[in-house]
Amino acid sequence: MKIHRFILAVAASVAFTGVVFGDDAVDYRLPPGIYPTSQEIELRLDPAADDYSGNTTIKLTIDERTDRIGIYQLGLDMTRITLSGNGTVRTLEATPGDWDMHWLADGQALEAGDYELGIEFEGPYSTDSLGMHRVHFEDNDYVFTQFESVYARRAFPVFDEPGFKIPFQLTINAPVGLTVISNTPVANTTLKNDWQRVAFMQTKPLPSYLIAYSVGPLDRAEIEGMSIPGFIYTPKGRAGELGFVLRETPTVVAALEEYFGFDYPYKKLDFLAVPEFAFGAMENPGLITFRTDLLMLGDEASGRTAMRAVMVVAHEVAHIWYGDLVTMAWWNDLWLNEAFATWMSMSILEKAYPQYETNLRLPQSGAFSVDQRTSSKAIRRTVRNEAEIFDGMGLNYSKGHAILNMLEAYVGPEAFRKSIQAYLKKFAWGNATESDLWDVISATSGLDVAAIAGDFLNQPGYASVQLEDDGTVVQKRYLSYGREAPDLQWEIPLNIKYKKDGKVHRTFYLLNDRSGTIDVPADADWVFPDADGNGYFRWNVDVQKLYKLVDDADELTNREKIALLSNSGALLDSGDLTLADYLFVLNRMLDDPHPLVFLPALERLKAIGDNFVGNSNRKLFARFVDQALTARFTAVGIDAKDSDSEATVQMRPRLMRILGQYGTDRSVREAASDIAARYLRDPDSVASGLGREALRVAALSGDRKLYTVYKQAYLNARSEGLKSNILGSIYFDDPEVIRSHLDFSLSDAVAAGDATAGIRFYASILDDHAILYDWLGRNLEAFRDKIPSFVHPMLPQLFQSSCSAHNLQLMHEFFDGRGDEYAPALAKANESMENCIARRERESEALNQFLAQFAD
Repeated sequence: MKIHRFILAVAASVAFTGVVFGDDAVDYRLPPGIYPTSQEIELRLDPAADDYSGNTTIKLTIDERTDRIGIYQLGLDMTRITLSGNGTVRTLEATPGDWDMHWLADGQALEAGDYELGIEFEGPYSTDSLGMHRVHFEDNDYVFTQFESVYARRAFPVFDEPGFKIPFQLTINAPVGLTVISNTPVANTTLKNDWQRVAFMQTKPLPSYLIAYSVGPLDRAEIEGMSIPGFIYTPKGRAGELGFVLRETPTVVAALEEYFGFDYPYKKLDFLAVPEFAFGAMENPGLITFRTDLLMLGDEASGRTAMRAVMVVAHEVAHIWYGDLVTMAWWNDLWLNEAFATWMSMSILEKAYPQYETNLRLPQSGAFSVDQRTSSKAIRRTVRNEAEIFDGMGLNYSKGHAILNMLEAYVGPEAFRKSIQAYLKKFAWGNATESDLWDVISATSGLDVAAIAGDFLNQPGYASVQLEDDGTVVQKRYLSYGREAPDLQWEIPLNIKYKKDGKVHRTFYLLNDRSGTIDVPADADWVFPDADGNGYFRWNVDVQKLYKLVDDADELTNREKIALLSNSGALLDSGDLTLADYLFVLNRMLDDPHPLVFLPALERLKAIGDNFVGNSNRKLFARFVDQALTARFTAVGIDAKDSDSEATVQMRPRLMRILGQYGTDRSVREAASDIAARYLRDPDSVASGLGREALRVAALSGDRKLYTVYKQAYLNARSEGLKSNILGSIYFDDPEVIRSHLDFSLSDAVAAGDATAGIRFYASILDDHAILYDWLGRNLEAFRDKIPSFVHPMLPQLFQSSCSAHNLQLMHEFFDGRGDEYAPALAKANESMENCIARRERESEALNQFLAQFAD
């Protein structure tokens, strides 16, 4: 994200220092020695056409004599290429190279100096929601853009690397009557015949992936109460659905400005609701783009729907500082963008929206299960292309966020804040690497954080820490049961709670070797080595002390209780805890009065049902679910109450879902069906989260007739939230419905970014995936053409939620012979499924013994 720029020449010199390239050239990046300093782009865009044309002028500097210029483009026809400089104008020819590079030359040497590179080009609009794509929505045509990570090259020739951070000046020619918007305000507009020429102000220095623009019959509503002007743009006729986001955005922006110590630095802050989007949102400075269902929520929102919307707004606006103002030098530090924006958004919500209790959302819980795989990779690693950027992308958010939580706790919140402010000021309008950040934090706080951070970022996985009664602590790499991998070592801050003589004490120990000794009495009642719940590691103690800790769990904070439950699940997976011991912990958390402590326990109960339960023990498990959940459901009720806390609003839908799916009470399913029907008729009459789970419960026992109702409601819906929820609730198991819905996912009615939902959700509920592979085998080419290109290598992971050896075999039969493209995702999916299958086989008898108490 990028914010202040003072003088173009100064900004350019900041952007193109050794921090970007160093001394070593690599073949997947443009070689050093040729640097753009600014770029002008003029486009002729008609959303009703299939293609477009344009021209660009790039000012560049050549440091030393060379024979060619490299530039990125993909799918374009460069019809004329000229180079002006040193008193001459030369015509160049383009030769395709690797990594989407094209080499421009005329067979003669290019001397050192300043030049202008001019290129005329034309090309088609994209169809997969990436690059510059055309969208037909509610009888109107639009042009939208999504350029991160490597998609600006689809729209125009460009030096498409994050280290090339330069000012851009954009001009768009479009039919009169259409709205044209971009990162910056309009400088001037001229009319000629039926066309308008809209010239925008030059941007601050930007990497190419942050350029954004749109053309179409857009409506807008003003965001009032910010330090800068801003509007939210929507497709035609939909600007009246923005009340909630219009109201909350100024609070988010003000909180971010307060934390960073200076105002939002661009000339405007506009949002754009994009009806066909491959991602959730994108932080283009001055024109942040969002999925429509994140902005068009109406005047009121609650529960997870409200929290998610505010969180995403905070995440994207935080990117203005993390990523736009200071940009990573290369994609191997993408985590610098995403982890900080995620961490910042949750921090803002915790302070500005305490009702959401976001401190009870532990980012490491989402990261651990991915990062524990032996096939997992370090966050920081060699990254060369689109597939490698997106390989393990989620860990940039979740693991990176968790590491920042841990480091903030280590250096202290105020020292951490001062460090961030100093880092932003030092590298504003330029690029930075992880070492730049650690240097600033260490200098500001007086603590060496590089070793801690480096261990967690530059190697995969995390530690398992064993605590003995005599105070000995030993670390090793955490692995699922039966897995083997090279052992690794981390420098781990241990914040330790223990109880002795009726009092709870705290101590700290930095484990910077394979083993060490902590100052905890051997006769302590219990030890909890993850005080405050920020640790990115697993831990193990004597099982008797674990039982005492669980019995005394009220001495822990709610966040610590959630961390305790998460850790217990990991010990089950590693074989260090029996299922009986795990269920002891789980039952304690299911009894906890706080809805957001109960909720993760509820999700783990569902995981047992999904992964351990089959026909032979389904009835007994249902009785266990009844016993565990019915009293809570009776107390909470299925209908919202004015007295409900936000925590209860978040918890209720999942409670209804799991009781409706796995319990015996038919009245719950009937009530869910009633809510689903009401939600389809009038989405505003039911909270979005409750409506979604009601749709799912009803679908699980629904028939073809009900599927037709869902499909028609989707086609008729104006509510973007309802459409999204319907696509996420097609849980019908009728083979004819499955095939029909998968065919429907290829139609124009389903956005490219949503087209994988059918397979992904069916893979989570079907015992046998044969029907899915049969359909995919017959439609693979059409499916790949439909979905965003970055999803192609990830297809095996759509199926990884299964805990079935049969489905594992089907996955290999389908993907093994289809090339190396799928290999990384296949390895990850294979390991996840094998771990689940092994855990099920290992603990099935123990589960049956536990469930025997619920027999007649």
